[in-house]
Amino acid sequence: MEVEMAAGTVRAVGALKAPAAVAGTTMAAVLASFGSALLLERAAHLHADSVMQAVVLSLTLSRAHRGARPSDRLIGFAVLPAVALVSVGLGVLMRDDAFAGDAAFTALVTAGVWIRRFGPRFSKAGTLMMLPAIALLVIPHAAPGAPSTHLLWAPVVALVAYFWVTAVQVAMERPWRSDRSEAPTPAPSKRMPASTRMAAQMGVALCVAFAFGHWLFPHHWSWVVLTAFIVCNGARGRGDALHKGLLRALGAAGGTVLAAVVSGLFAPRDPHAVALIFVVLGAAAWLRQRSYAYWAGGVTAALSLLYGYFGESAVPLLQTRLEAILVGAAIGAAAAWTVLPFRTRDVLRRRTSASLAALTDVLKDEPRARARFEDSVAEMDAVYGPLRLHRFVTRARPHHADVVDVLRESVPHVRVLGPGVKGLRANVAAVRRVVARRHDGAPYRPLAPEEGAAAHAVDAALALIHAVYAPPPQEPKREPEPPERARPAG
Repeated sequence: MEVEMAAGTVRAVGALKAPAAVAGTTMAAVLASFGSALLLERAAHLHADSVMQAVVLSLTLSRAHRGARPSDRLIGFAVLPAVALVSVGLGVLMRDDAFAGDAAFTALVTAGVWIRRFGPRFSKAGTLMMLPAIALLVIPHAAPGAPSTHLLWAPVVALVAYFWVTAVQVAMERPWRSDRSEAPTPAPSKRMPASTRMAAQMGVALCVAFAFGHWLFPHHWSWVVLTAFIVCNGARGRGDALHKGLLRALGAAGGTVLAAVVSGLFAPRDPHAVALIFVVLGAAAWLRQRSYAYWAGGVTAALSLLYGYFGESAVPLLQTRLEAILVGAAIGAAAAWTVLPFRTRDVLRRRTSASLAALTDVLKDEPRARARFEDSVAEMDAVYGPLRLHRFVTRARPHHADVVDVLRESVPHVRVLGPGVKGLRANVAAVRRVVARRHDGAPYRPLAPEEGAAAHAVDAALALIHAVYAPPPQEPKREPEPPERARPAG
């Protein structure tokens, strides 16, 4: 009992430390980027939008590039400034020719999603391709009357943000000491790649968002497009897209209420407002690990302070922003549900198969198998939110969200699990067949009592996974009664 209580305390402390460390790393990079961009702005006589671009890029890069390998980071130093330069031309085109600019923006972002099919390195490159373009939706590069010499500083600003994000994350993560496992190469499949489906959904969502944004919100259409992008980008199925749209709408609504409270507390150009903006962003980055709604609310409140800093009325803009977010969330979710849709539960099925395959290698005592098992279980966090919400609403038991729960709980037991537990290997194979919708081979049987506690804990997780994915027992078909035994009518 004392051991379990101590383990629970350690897990609780770790759960608090992990979000705090992520938020601290993020804000350290953001503040360093802010300071460097501020010095650059004064030295080169730039506008305040260059500083804001550095802050936006460092915020997005801190999340998108977390855990990147050193080789990928080196590639980013060449890719990001070049893409930032392209985004300057894209911003000018979107300002001067809305139709052509919107089409070019959609093509660039859709291509960044589509190339994920070629592996993790292309996924990172696709993310870097999109970040400067998405920053255009937050802070436009090409404001009317902006000198072209100022616009050409965008690659330098991007390089400053990327340098500080890389420096802070490398110092904190120490990748030269990392024991992360290499991601296995996915087996070829006859199915349409998920990246192709996601690219199609993104393309349709952006086209519709641009159309509705320009129609309903002529001066703030970018908020519709940005929300549609957020909902579709990386959405792991229909449920995940709907969940992200709901969280963004709820977060924006809460942020609007908070913004109405803090609006008017500071005079225009009050430096205390800038300090509070970073405090709000730091708290939002910390709470984001629990729910994206906190991040959406924090960004909305930070924008309120930013509007007040520049002397604009915040409340009317925030009401418009909330309406635009609702429209964009509806467009993004509708695209995920209607354009080449796939289910979040199917994504969970594939990731469960990968986790069980790694568990099989653990029982074979293959090198780095435990690290691959833990990595594959950690990847399930991306689909846990919508599944947990569905379980809460439906109250169904057993539920697919239970699969994530039991695999998480089995991680410490797998760490001490020894090889050669034959009954456990057989059960892993049986559950893998059930997850793959196969009905051949030996069925699942409970583990023998003489096996160790760790083996029984893992087997309990296998039993629940089997209960989730095993087909329900079919009732035996009743043979029709012969005519002579049939009861007379009437």
